[in-house]
Amino acid sequence: MEEKPKLGSDSEGLGFWSAEIGTVGRVSEVNGAEARDVPEFVPTKHEVIQIAKYWERRRLQIQLWFFVTGQSGSSEWRENFYASRRIDRIAGILPEEELNQALEEVKLDSKQEGKFSDEEWDIFKNGTEEQWKSFQDKMRQELESK
Repeated sequence: MEEKPKLGSDSEGLGFWSAEIGTVGRVSEVNGAEARDVPEFVPTKHEVIQIAKYWERRRLQIQLWFFVTGQSGSSEWRENFYASRRIDRIAGILPEEELNQALEEVKLDSKQEGKFSDEEWDIFKNGTEEQWKSFQDKMRQELESK
């Protein structure tokens, strides 16, 4: 059985479980060895902004994957919650305007990288469940036609 590392509060409730048949929900940077706090290192303000961008990018990747495919798993669920917790913690130390600007940059980059139209992006951000399903059906049809 795999040993669980001592983790910080952002990992609370996002653990994995192991048994003889395998491990479920293990995400090293959320609930594994890479999620340990490093109190010996204090990041600069610039680095904190980069950390916020990193977790926003990861969170958007998960959300966009679900938007396009309608699929998700327990690891993505854990990672999404962890990313939100990290960003929320950073929101408590950065000026709101600076954090919002950094997160907006990530959103714009993700939209461009994913080649989403303005209409598709609006559905992603504000769409109904019906609009999401319609978009996912369109994506499946495009994939099947290739």
